[in-house]
Amino acid sequence: MRVLWFTNTASLSADYLNDKSIGGGWIVSLEAKLSRIPSIELGISFNVDQKIKPFTLNKTQYYPVHIQSPKGKIKQVISRWTKRIQDENNIQPYLDIIHEFKPDVIQIFGTEGVFGLIISKINIPCIIHIQGNLILCDYKWHSGITATEVLRYSKKWRLIKGFGLYHDYLVNKKATNRERSIFLQCKYFMGRTDWDRRITSVLSPKSKYFHCDEMLRRGFYSNNWLPKEKQTDFTLLTIIRNNPYKGLETIFESKRILNEINVGKEIFWKIAGINKEDEISYLIEKKFRSTFKQLGIQLLGALNEKELVSEMLNADLFIHPSHIENGSNSTSEAMLMGMPIIATFAGGIPTTIENKKEGLLVQDGDPYALAGAILELKQNRNLAIELGNNARATAVKRHDPERITNELLHIYSSIINCN
Repeated sequence: MRVLWFTNTASLSADYLNDKSIGGGWIVSLEAKLSRIPSIELGISFNVDQKIKPFTLNKTQYYPVHIQSPKGKIKQVISRWTKRIQDENNIQPYLDIIHEFKPDVIQIFGTEGVFGLIISKINIPCIIHIQGNLILCDYKWHSGITATEVLRYSKKWRLIKGFGLYHDYLVNKKATNRERSIFLQCKYFMGRTDWDRRITSVLSPKSKYFHCDEMLRRGFYSNNWLPKEKQTDFTLLTIIRNNPYKGLETIFESKRILNEINVGKEIFWKIAGINKEDEISYLIEKKFRSTFKQLGIQLLGALNEKELVSEMLNADLFIHPSHIENGSNSTSEAMLMGMPIIATFAGGIPTTIENKKEGLLVQDGDPYALAGAILELKQNRNLAIELGNNARATAVKRHDPERITNELLHIYSSIINCN
């Protein structure tokens, strides 16, 4: 079976390309598993910012596609202000790759990019693996910090040059129309939560939906979280991105509430994925007229897999405060390691974490409920350990690589046979 992927990452070829970006680790795990199957011939296409010829590593054929940026500072500023996104005029390189590779089936990772626009141009069965959803992100984008506050507190020189969260929001709004078109064009989707299944039934009512869980990064299978023998301090860990809908402001407010009731000094909160220079950090500090450091919150920046495992093993609770989410991979990795978790009733999270059995779920944007849940697990060590053990038992089954591989191969065969 010849399988062609369109992804947002270089996957296993990242080292070969000296690509130091962090993300998409679960795609790496999936490729590593799938590429070892003798009957599978795998091709992977992804965008790059320089010209690179197709190449082969092990059995996999890689097809980097060069996306050219406008030349000259003035043209670049104009491009950012006009919010240019890839559209049907940009898909010919992907069609050329399909013609060359001649796949039996195509898997597209995500509806957020341009890849899905190839579907109406070809007669090869395609399935989209749902990751997130721009349309729903649009609804939740300003849940934590309003558009007015973004404009008020953003660094003005960045706004003028077309950078920052304000411009990201305008790009997202434009990209939602492209995403709606992709949903209507595609006949087959795969996902992993009730949330993505339900939105697919509305956005693409004539399509067929397949359930398929995701493989996680290898280091999270082989490490098991254990409670500290001596409780000298209490550490919280969060992994989020530089987006206003990920709940950073809820963390800020929750920590301030804990400080006000005189327990905050005993609690250290670490946040991976965001650093002091990120715009969301600057906006939050301006909004609340305080700093992360003053509240006892440490911004760790982007961490690799090994660094994340270390931080998770040394933390007491994993906190995921997002306003919108499908199935958070970082939360699933925390479950797989057996960490006690507090997350929000957002998107697909209730599918992946059963409230009061595998973790505690609170309303998104509610810093008081989040602070209360933290106190609950801090004061009830046995409950925290029980939730973590239950979470690990569920995650080990759900993210079993052999089962996921078999699910995926069955899906491929099903859609090939339907055409």
